[in-house]
Amino acid sequence: MPETIRIGVSACLAGEKVRWNGTNDRDPYLAEILAKHVEYVPLCPEIACGLGIPREKIRQVDCGEDIRLIGYESGDDLTEKMTQWTKRILPGLEEEGLCGFILKSRSPSCALLHGKIYSTKGKQPRQSSGFFTRQMMNYYPLLPMEASERLQNPILRENFIRRVFVLKRWRKLIEKDLRIGSLVDFHTRHKMMIRAHDLRGYRELGKLLGESSIFNANEIFDTYATMLFRSLSLKTTPKKNADVLMHAMGFFKKQLDASDKQELLKMINDYKNSKIPLLMPITLLNHYAKKYQKPYLTQQYFLNPHPSELKLLNHV
Repeated sequence: MPETIRIGVSACLAGEKVRWNGTNDRDPYLAEILAKHVEYVPLCPEIACGLGIPREKIRQVDCGEDIRLIGYESGDDLTEKMTQWTKRILPGLEEEGLCGFILKSRSPSCALLHGKIYSTKGKQPRQSSGFFTRQMMNYYPLLPMEASERLQNPILRENFIRRVFVLKRWRKLIEKDLRIGSLVDFHTRHKMMIRAHDLRGYRELGKLLGESSIFNANEIFDTYATMLFRSLSLKTTPKKNADVLMHAMGFFKKQLDASDKQELLKMINDYKNSKIPLLMPITLLNHYAKKYQKPYLTQQYFLNPHPSELKLLNHV
Protein backbone atom coordinates (compact mmCIF):
# COMPACT_ATOMS: atom_id res chain seq x y z
CA MET A 1 0.00 0.00 0.00
CA PRO A 2 1.45 3.42 -0.90
CA GLU A 3 2.13 5.90 1.88
CA THR A 4 -0.53 8.28 0.55
CA ILE A 5 -3.44 8.80 2.93
CA ARG A 6 -6.66 8.46 0.94
CA ILE A 7 -9.88 9.96 2.29
CA GLY A 8 -13.35 9.76 0.83
CA VAL A 9 -15.23 13.04 0.66
CA SER A 10 -18.68 14.18 -0.41
CA ALA A 11 -17.94 15.53 -3.88
CA CYS A 12 -19.67 18.88 -3.30
CA LEU A 13 -17.26 19.60 -0.43
CA ALA A 14 -14.33 19.06 -2.79
CA GLY A 15 -15.68 21.78 -5.08
CA GLU A 16 -17.57 19.67 -7.61
CA LYS A 17 -20.84 21.22 -8.78
CA VAL A 18 -23.01 18.23 -7.99
CA ARG A 19 -25.63 19.59 -5.62
CA TRP A 20 -29.29 19.40 -6.59
CA ASN A 21 -29.16 22.94 -8.06
CA GLY A 22 -25.79 22.56 -9.81
CA THR A 23 -23.71 24.33 -7.15
CA ASN A 24 -20.97 23.10 -4.83
CA ASP A 25 -20.31 23.51 -1.12
CA ARG A 26 -16.52 23.83 -1.20
CA ASP A 27 -15.01 23.58 2.27
CA PRO A 28 -12.00 25.90 2.84
CA TYR A 29 -10.31 23.66 5.43
CA LEU A 30 -10.57 20.63 3.17
CA ALA A 31 -9.45 22.50 0.07
CA GLU A 32 -6.67 24.65 1.51
CA ILE A 33 -5.20 22.65 4.40
CA LEU A 34 -6.14 18.98 4.50
CA ALA A 35 -5.75 18.58 0.71
CA LYS A 36 -2.01 19.25 1.02
CA HIS A 37 -1.54 16.07 3.06
CA VAL A 38 -4.10 13.58 1.76
CA GLU A 39 -5.56 12.35 -1.52
CA TYR A 40 -9.32 12.75 -1.87
CA VAL A 41 -11.70 10.24 -3.40
CA PRO A 42 -14.79 12.38 -4.16
CA LEU A 43 -18.19 10.71 -4.23
CA CYS A 44 -21.74 11.97 -4.67
CA PRO A 45 -24.23 9.15 -4.06
CA GLU A 46 -27.11 11.02 -5.69
CA ILE A 47 -25.22 11.60 -8.95
CA ALA A 48 -23.55 8.19 -8.89
CA CYS A 49 -26.85 6.33 -8.55
CA GLY A 50 -28.24 8.04 -11.64
CA LEU A 51 -29.91 11.27 -10.52
CA GLY A 52 -29.13 14.26 -12.71
CA ILE A 53 -28.14 17.92 -12.35
CA PRO A 54 -30.26 19.85 -11.66
CA ARG A 55 -32.56 17.43 -9.89
CA GLU A 56 -35.48 17.33 -7.54
CA LYS A 57 -34.63 17.54 -3.86
CA ILE A 58 -35.05 14.30 -1.96
CA ARG A 59 -35.74 13.52 1.68
CA GLN A 60 -35.72 10.54 4.00
CA VAL A 61 -39.15 9.43 5.16
CA ASP A 62 -39.92 7.00 7.98
CA CYS A 63 -42.45 4.60 6.50
CA GLY A 64 -42.66 2.34 9.53
CA GLU A 65 -40.94 -0.73 8.14
CA ASP A 66 -37.97 1.19 6.76
CA ILE A 67 -36.57 4.58 5.73
CA ARG A 68 -37.42 5.57 2.16
CA LEU A 69 -35.92 8.23 -0.13
CA ILE A 70 -38.77 10.29 -1.56
CA GLY A 71 -38.80 13.19 -4.03
CA TYR A 72 -40.03 16.43 -2.45
CA GLU A 73 -42.43 17.49 -5.19
CA SER A 74 -43.10 14.33 -7.20
CA GLY A 75 -43.29 11.85 -4.33
CA ASP A 76 -41.25 9.42 -6.42
CA ASP A 77 -39.64 6.65 -4.39
CA LEU A 78 -35.91 6.51 -5.17
CA THR A 79 -34.99 4.02 -2.45
CA GLU A 80 -34.34 1.01 -4.67
CA LYS A 81 -32.19 3.01 -7.07
CA MET A 82 -29.95 4.22 -4.23
CA THR A 83 -29.95 0.83 -2.50
CA GLN A 84 -28.85 -1.08 -5.59
CA TRP A 85 -26.07 1.41 -6.31
CA THR A 86 -24.91 1.30 -2.66
CA LYS A 87 -24.68 -2.49 -2.74
CA ARG A 88 -22.47 -2.26 -5.82
CA ILE A 89 -20.20 0.56 -4.64
CA LEU A 90 -19.46 -0.33 -1.01
CA PRO A 91 -17.33 -3.44 -1.66
CA GLY A 92 -15.25 -1.46 -4.16
CA LEU A 93 -14.45 1.27 -1.65
CA GLU A 94 -12.23 -1.22 0.17
CA GLU A 95 -10.01 -1.36 -2.90
CA GLU A 96 -9.62 2.43 -2.71
CA GLY A 97 -7.81 2.02 0.62
CA LEU A 98 -9.79 4.79 2.29
CA CYS A 99 -8.59 5.76 5.76
CA GLY A 100 -11.50 8.06 6.49
CA PHE A 101 -14.56 9.76 5.02
CA ILE A 102 -15.71 13.39 5.32
CA LEU A 103 -19.41 13.89 4.78
CA LYS A 104 -21.75 16.73 3.83
CA SER A 105 -23.80 17.78 6.83
CA ARG A 106 -27.59 17.63 6.64
CA SER A 107 -27.58 15.82 3.31
CA PRO A 108 -30.34 13.19 2.93
CA SER A 109 -27.74 10.83 1.48
CA CYS A 110 -24.47 11.86 3.21
CA ALA A 111 -25.30 13.35 6.62
CA LEU A 112 -23.38 11.85 9.52
CA LEU A 113 -25.62 12.89 12.42
CA HIS A 114 -27.97 15.70 11.45
CA GLY A 115 -29.88 14.41 8.46
CA LYS A 116 -33.63 14.76 8.79
CA ILE A 117 -36.00 11.81 8.72
CA TYR A 118 -39.56 12.94 8.13
CA SER A 119 -42.65 11.33 9.59
CA THR A 120 -45.74 10.23 7.69
CA LYS A 121 -47.79 10.87 10.84
CA GLY A 122 -47.27 14.62 11.18
CA LYS A 123 -44.56 14.38 13.83
CA GLN A 124 -41.49 16.62 13.87
CA PRO A 125 -38.56 15.30 11.80
CA ARG A 126 -35.95 13.39 13.79
CA GLN A 127 -32.23 13.53 13.20
CA SER A 128 -30.16 10.64 11.92
CA SER A 129 -27.45 9.81 9.43
CA GLY A 130 -28.03 10.01 5.68
CA PHE A 131 -29.18 7.04 3.64
CA PHE A 132 -25.79 6.24 2.08
CA THR A 133 -23.83 7.03 5.24
CA ARG A 134 -25.94 4.60 7.26
CA GLN A 135 -25.11 1.77 4.84
CA MET A 136 -21.42 2.72 4.81
CA MET A 137 -21.24 2.76 8.61
CA ASN A 138 -22.69 -0.73 8.74
CA TYR A 139 -20.32 -2.02 6.06
CA TYR A 140 -17.17 -0.29 7.40
CA PRO A 141 -17.63 0.06 11.17
CA LEU A 142 -13.93 0.88 11.76
CA LEU A 143 -13.68 3.63 9.12
CA PRO A 144 -13.26 7.09 10.70
CA MET A 145 -16.07 9.35 9.51
CA GLU A 146 -16.76 12.98 10.27
CA ALA A 147 -19.07 15.75 9.08
CA SER A 148 -17.35 18.69 7.40
CA GLU A 149 -18.80 21.33 9.71
CA ARG A 150 -17.77 19.36 12.82
CA LEU A 151 -14.14 19.56 11.65
CA GLN A 152 -14.28 23.24 12.58
CA ASN A 153 -14.17 22.07 16.21
CA PRO A 154 -10.47 21.65 17.15
CA ILE A 155 -11.07 18.65 19.44
CA LEU A 156 -13.18 16.80 16.86
CA ARG A 157 -10.67 17.65 14.14
CA GLU A 158 -7.77 16.32 16.22
CA ASN A 159 -9.74 13.16 16.94
CA PHE A 160 -10.50 12.56 13.26
CA ILE A 161 -6.90 13.18 12.14
CA ARG A 162 -5.50 10.79 14.73
CA ARG A 163 -7.98 8.02 13.84
CA VAL A 164 -7.17 8.37 10.14
CA PHE A 165 -3.45 7.91 10.73
CA VAL A 166 -3.97 5.06 13.20
CA LEU A 167 -6.12 3.23 10.64
CA LYS A 168 -3.37 3.69 8.05
CA ARG A 169 -0.83 2.15 10.42
CA TRP A 170 -3.27 -0.64 11.35
CA ARG A 171 -3.73 -1.61 7.72
CA LYS A 172 0.02 -1.72 7.18
CA LEU A 173 0.31 -4.01 10.20
CA ILE A 174 -2.30 -6.53 9.10
CA GLU A 175 -0.96 -6.56 5.54
CA LYS A 176 2.49 -7.45 6.89
CA ASP A 177 1.67 -10.21 9.35
CA LEU A 178 -0.73 -11.41 12.02
CA ARG A 179 1.78 -12.30 14.69
CA ILE A 180 0.86 -11.48 18.27
CA GLY A 181 4.32 -10.01 18.83
CA SER A 182 3.72 -7.48 16.06
CA LEU A 183 0.35 -6.59 17.58
CA VAL A 184 1.96 -6.06 20.99
CA ASP A 185 4.51 -3.73 19.38
CA PHE A 186 1.72 -1.80 17.63
CA HIS A 187 -0.16 -1.49 20.92
CA THR A 188 2.92 -0.38 22.82
CA ARG A 189 3.56 2.46 20.37
CA HIS A 190 -0.04 3.66 20.68
CA LYS A 191 -0.45 3.30 24.44
CA MET A 192 -0.31 7.00 25.33
CA MET A 193 -2.66 7.92 22.50
CA ILE A 194 -5.23 5.29 23.51
CA ARG A 195 -4.94 6.39 27.14
CA ALA A 196 -5.67 9.98 26.11
CA HIS A 197 -8.95 8.88 24.56
CA ASP A 198 -10.22 6.15 26.83
CA LEU A 199 -8.50 5.04 30.04
CA ARG A 200 -10.91 2.14 30.54
CA GLY A 201 -10.42 0.99 26.95
CA TYR A 202 -6.66 1.27 27.41
CA ARG A 203 -6.85 -1.13 30.34
CA GLU A 204 -9.17 -3.52 28.51
CA LEU A 205 -6.84 -3.67 25.50
CA GLY A 206 -3.91 -4.42 27.79
CA LYS A 207 -5.91 -7.21 29.41
CA LEU A 208 -6.83 -8.61 25.99
CA LEU A 209 -3.20 -8.80 24.96
CA GLY A 210 -2.26 -10.32 28.29
CA GLU A 211 -4.71 -13.15 27.61
CA SER A 212 -3.76 -13.47 23.93
CA SER A 213 -2.51 -17.04 24.29
CA ILE A 214 -6.09 -18.29 24.56
CA PHE A 215 -7.08 -16.73 21.22
CA ASN A 216 -6.10 -17.59 17.68
CA ALA A 217 -4.38 -14.76 15.81
CA ASN A 218 -7.30 -13.79 13.57
CA GLU A 219 -9.68 -13.67 16.51
CA ILE A 220 -7.49 -11.47 18.67
CA PHE A 221 -6.67 -9.10 15.79
CA ASP A 222 -10.37 -8.65 15.00
CA THR A 223 -11.26 -8.13 18.65
CA TYR A 224 -8.38 -5.73 19.18
CA ALA A 225 -9.34 -3.61 16.14
CA THR A 226 -12.95 -3.30 17.29
CA MET A 227 -11.92 -2.28 20.80
CA LEU A 228 -9.18 0.07 19.58
CA PHE A 229 -11.32 2.14 17.24
CA ARG A 230 -14.18 2.18 19.71
CA SER A 231 -11.80 3.74 22.24
CA LEU A 232 -10.37 6.20 19.72
CA SER A 233 -13.87 7.33 18.77
CA LEU A 234 -14.17 8.86 22.26
CA LYS A 235 -13.07 12.48 22.34
CA THR A 236 -9.87 13.57 23.97
CA THR A 237 -10.09 16.58 26.26
CA PRO A 238 -7.45 18.95 27.68
CA LYS A 239 -7.82 17.17 31.02
CA LYS A 240 -7.33 13.70 29.50
CA ASN A 241 -4.33 14.87 27.50
CA ALA A 242 -2.86 16.62 30.53
CA ASP A 243 -3.15 13.41 32.56
CA VAL A 244 -1.15 11.59 29.86
CA LEU A 245 1.43 14.39 29.79
CA MET A 246 1.81 14.13 33.56
CA HIS A 247 2.27 10.37 33.19
CA ALA A 248 5.04 11.00 30.66
CA MET A 249 6.64 13.58 32.94
CA GLY A 250 7.00 10.88 35.57
CA PHE A 251 9.65 9.19 33.41
CA PHE A 252 12.04 12.09 34.15
CA LYS A 253 11.73 12.40 37.92
CA LYS A 254 15.41 11.48 38.35
CA GLN A 255 16.77 13.50 35.42
CA LEU A 256 15.06 16.90 35.58
CA ASP A 257 16.11 19.48 38.13
CA ALA A 258 13.57 21.55 40.05
CA SER A 259 13.63 24.37 37.48
CA ASP A 260 13.03 22.07 34.51
CA LYS A 261 10.24 20.27 36.35
CA GLN A 262 8.59 23.57 37.20
CA GLU A 263 8.81 24.73 33.57
CA LEU A 264 7.32 21.50 32.24
CA LEU A 265 4.58 21.41 34.88
CA LYS A 266 3.64 25.02 34.07
CA MET A 267 3.47 24.19 30.37
CA ILE A 268 1.18 21.22 31.02
CA ASN A 269 -1.10 23.33 33.22
CA ASP A 270 -1.13 26.15 30.67
CA TYR A 271 -2.23 23.66 28.03
CA LYS A 272 -4.88 22.22 30.36
CA ASN A 273 -6.22 25.76 30.86
CA SER A 274 -6.29 26.41 27.08
CA LYS A 275 -3.49 28.99 27.17
CA ILE A 276 -1.15 27.13 24.79
CA PRO A 277 -1.57 24.33 22.19
CA LEU A 278 -0.96 20.67 22.98
CA LEU A 279 2.08 20.54 20.71
CA MET A 280 4.09 22.80 23.02
CA PRO A 281 4.30 20.40 26.02
CA ILE A 282 4.54 17.46 23.60
CA THR A 283 7.57 19.06 21.92
CA LEU A 284 9.31 19.62 25.24
CA LEU A 285 8.59 16.08 26.45
CA ASN A 286 9.84 14.68 23.18
CA HIS A 287 13.04 16.71 23.58
CA TYR A 288 13.61 15.26 27.06
CA ALA A 289 12.75 11.74 25.86
CA LYS A 290 15.53 11.91 23.25
CA LYS A 291 18.00 13.72 25.51
CA TYR A 292 17.64 11.22 28.35
CA GLN A 293 17.18 8.19 26.07
CA LYS A 294 13.72 7.02 27.04
CA PRO A 295 12.92 4.49 24.27
CA TYR A 296 9.36 3.89 25.47
CA LEU A 297 8.55 7.58 25.04
CA THR A 298 10.46 8.13 21.80
CA GLN A 299 8.39 5.42 20.10
CA GLN A 300 5.04 6.82 21.23
CA TYR A 301 2.96 8.19 18.35
CA PHE A 302 1.36 10.56 20.84
CA LEU A 303 4.72 12.33 21.13
CA ASN A 304 6.08 11.52 17.67
CA PRO A 305 3.29 11.65 15.07
CA HIS A 306 3.87 11.14 11.36
CA PRO A 307 5.18 14.39 9.74
CA SER A 308 1.93 14.93 7.82
CA GLU A 309 -0.08 14.22 10.95
CA LEU A 310 2.08 16.69 12.88
CA LYS A 311 1.50 19.43 10.29
CA LEU A 312 -2.25 18.87 10.39
CA LEU A 313 -2.30 18.88 14.20
CA ASN A 314 -0.53 22.26 14.04
CA HIS A 315 -3.77 23.59 12.55
CA VAL A 316 -5.88 22.20 15.40
